[in-house]
Amino acid sequence: MSDLLDYHDALATLLQTHTPLPGEDAVPLAHLHQRVLAREVRVVHDVPAFDNSAMDGYAICGNDCPSWQVVQRIAAGDAGAQLRLEPGQAARIFTGAPVPQGATAVLMQEHVEREEAAGAPPCIRLRPGSDGTRPAVAEGQNIRRQAEELRAGEPLLAAHQRLTPAAIGLLAAQGYAQAPCVPQLRVTVFSSGNELAEPGQPLREGQIYDSNRLMLLNWLRTLGFAVTDGGILPDRLAPTQQALAQAARTADAILCSGGVSVGEEDHLKTALTTVGELIHWRLFIKPGKPFTWGHIPQEGGRLCRVFMLPGNPVSSLVTFQQLALPALQRLAGLPQAQARPWQLQAKAAFTRHKAEPRREFLRVNLQSQADGYHVQPLGQQGSAMLSGAAFAQALAEIPPGLRVEPGQVLTVYPLAERF
Repeated sequence: MSDLLDYHDALATLLQTHTPLPGEDAVPLAHLHQRVLAREVRVVHDVPAFDNSAMDGYAICGNDCPSWQVVQRIAAGDAGAQLRLEPGQAARIFTGAPVPQGATAVLMQEHVEREEAAGAPPCIRLRPGSDGTRPAVAEGQNIRRQAEELRAGEPLLAAHQRLTPAAIGLLAAQGYAQAPCVPQLRVTVFSSGNELAEPGQPLREGQIYDSNRLMLLNWLRTLGFAVTDGGILPDRLAPTQQALAQAARTADAILCSGGVSVGEEDHLKTALTTVGELIHWRLFIKPGKPFTWGHIPQEGGRLCRVFMLPGNPVSSLVTFQQLALPALQRLAGLPQAQARPWQLQAKAAFTRHKAEPRREFLRVNLQSQADGYHVQPLGQQGSAMLSGAAFAQALAEIPPGLRVEPGQVLTVYPLAERF
């Protein structure tokens, strides 16, 4: 349990041992953002539901006719049967309107000339091209065919897919009023330490304001979790044990920051071992070495998962983004591949001659250039220096023992709350 894990080993273990919550909730469309589907949803209606026009213009019958008589007008939303077009006939038509039977193409209104004569139906003909010749008309031109996008009965959205605004719009377009989702993950967030004060309150000598808890609460809400503020835990074992045990009764996961190092006032690890099980403590990374995880068993075999982050703000941010959040995303329903931190490759725009024995995560900004992304670290890289992280766009991974030269390709993890 005391062996220091490498980051990638720890991430793989967390992704494998944390699985989606059982059951499903029927969630109205207005509250679906960031929720995860519990099962596959299928297409109910063909899309398009009928052959319709992709343009404002004229539906014609007979693509090679020299001209066409306009015999009807069809607007979007018009119901009822239209006249069948015969060769040499046309219908004035608008985008989304049903195409009449017999139509072989739709001509854009900009491409036709319309002639009006008293006592006779209007007549249209194609405008000559720039070379004076008649443009060719393709069969089915500008006609959207029924079911060419989606066919009833086919899969619409996959199980364990996160619902983006576009996916929610797709459900609405199919007439769904609600969707079956993995239960919303309930997360309680604590900070630990007598030195912490609530923002807005006067500071006593030796105190600092609690930044980690507010950072994590807002980050979790942005990602669609049901969040409870557990407050600040004192540096005493009994109240810490009681708070963890009580939170575990209603939470699916607990996040704590601070109190997981080796100091005499660090009680979180001990509290967890008395009310639950500590699975692993400490990683071979910088920052974030004291990161810890475990669980607290509940009735019916349910486990409340516990993640303990270091107290230094940047260490807390890095271990949350790179380790705790992927595990939470798994619990919330995402497959392993989607729960992993999003990564890309970028070239170093800096030199770093000092080789660290631990895997390190630098706070960086991304620059898009002709040959791809380049990364530049921010000036404040200390684990207590949240000011640098506040302006960072990503974390750059520096493998153990690596000396960085300009142009060297690095793995970069965009910060989840920025992208």
